[in-house]
Amino acid sequence: MFKGMRRLTIAILLTVSLAGCGINSSNKNPPQTDTGNYKAQNYKRDGYLGITNVNPNDPLNPTYHHYEDDSNLMKNVLAQFQGIEKSNIAINGPNARVKIKAKSNLTAAQVEELRSQVQNAFDTNMPRYKITVKMSR
Repeated sequence: MFKGMRRLTIAILLTVSLAGCGINSSNKNPPQTDTGNYKAQNYKRDGYLGITNVNPNDPLNPTYHHYEDDSNLMKNVLAQFQGIEKSNIAINGPNARVKIKAKSNLTAAQVEELRSQVQNAFDTNMPRYKITVKMSR
């Protein structure tokens, strides 16, 4: 009696599992035809089959930078300005704080103009950071 019950249970489970794997007749995706308009998706022409934007923190990626490279670039930008006596750069994640001590012979208007030029240069050269420039004399 138990053998018959076991066979019946196995047969029911097998039928239910096969029915669950069956093809749904109300398929919401109709078959594609050759007359459809297809747009090919091409890789970015970077020589790496488009993977340079996939993992930007990969050190082998040519667009990879670390804080030392970024701070060196910021120092090079600051070196282009004549009215700077001393500077300090602090990078914290996406934020960068730049404190600049202007030369003492500059007027207040010249100091503000220098701050504006430095801010504009950083915004152009370092778009990945939100940079705050503070001036002192």
